[in-house]
Amino acid sequence: MSTLLLQKEEAGLRAAVMQDGRLYAYRAQQDAAAVREGQIYLSVVDRAIKGVGAVFVRLPGGEFGFLPTPSGQRAPASGDRLIVQVKRPPSNVKKAFMTRDIALDGTYLILLPCSDSLGVSSRIEDAALRRTLRETGRALKPHGMGIVMRAAATDADMDMLKAELDALMQRWQSLQSAQAHGSAPRLLWDGEDMLTQLLREEGGRLDNVITNAPELLPQDFPCPVRTAEHPFMLHAVDHKLEKSRRRTVLLKSGASLVIDRCEAMTVIDVNSAMAPGGKGISQTAERVNLEAAAEIARLLRLLGIGGMVLIDFIDLDSDEARSRLLDVMREHLRQDPVKAEVIDITPLGIMELTRRRAQSPLSELPDIPCPHCCGTGCLDTPEEETPDA
Repeated sequence: MSTLLLQKEEAGLRAAVMQDGRLYAYRAQQDAAAVREGQIYLSVVDRAIKGVGAVFVRLPGGEFGFLPTPSGQRAPASGDRLIVQVKRPPSNVKKAFMTRDIALDGTYLILLPCSDSLGVSSRIEDAALRRTLRETGRALKPHGMGIVMRAAATDADMDMLKAELDALMQRWQSLQSAQAHGSAPRLLWDGEDMLTQLLREEGGRLDNVITNAPELLPQDFPCPVRTAEHPFMLHAVDHKLEKSRRRTVLLKSGASLVIDRCEAMTVIDVNSAMAPGGKGISQTAERVNLEAAAEIARLLRLLGIGGMVLIDFIDLDSDEARSRLLDVMREHLRQDPVKAEVIDITPLGIMELTRRRAQSPLSELPDIPCPHCCGTGCLDTPEEETPDA
């Protein structure tokens, strides 16, 4: 059972996705002035970065973005006005990562006005269905532009696809017109709002909605909608969020995860801790690892962890057990709307995976203060309680 909790507050809108009583996704309406993924700006080139093949571009509000220059292309000159899109938002000391390869998102397809490629969502694994979508995309693709067929396109007829493509092309034309008129730098397109993006990502997986603002949902919303004054309180969302953000997270078996985030990557240690043994050490190790894999996949999505992730699972004594662990992790990550890829388990027993940086990490959101450390850090040891996040 998958439930969307949608709560309108004075500070804005918050949303959470619960599956069988556990918290899997959380979103909060962000500051309107924040630089976010998907936004499109009319920027001004500030200066070239020597030896790197990139330039800094000026954005509104005194912000800067890092824009690589593809090999073989002339670097933009200082003062040039460029339409750019946020590929990765700023974090810590890093500037926003920008691109000139604009992607305009739709429900059924993505228009790539600066490309000539044709793609199909990697979530479509059936070969015959991929061929069908590719043929449909070939019939739709505008001359000199590219498109990517989303998984949702399988539920749309040609008229629906054409109507969405026309709307995206009109948006691109308006963006191009803005390049020659008006001041710069300025925001041209704010991207999808938080609720629209969440509903698109969840697709047809939602079973019902509990909200205090039903008017925010689309009129033809297909799921049952129930109203409640405080939807988050019904499922103790804030308590679950606080627990999930701790450095040490308890598993139901008594084992634990220790999550350390640094600039280059996230490192997760699986600790058997108080987990009861089975018939043997190897069986206990495999059972704890499989439980940890499911929890790690949930936390990567919930916490918005992206980039490289290294996981130190409990040592397994057979190739078959390691192969099962890889398969289980891949299966859990398939449920993540953000692309994630399991690479392998190294000779040292470390699982390597990557997850696309698609949102600001939950640790950077200002609306959930830590009651234990007042924002200075995290507890080294968890409280003695049954994990229910």
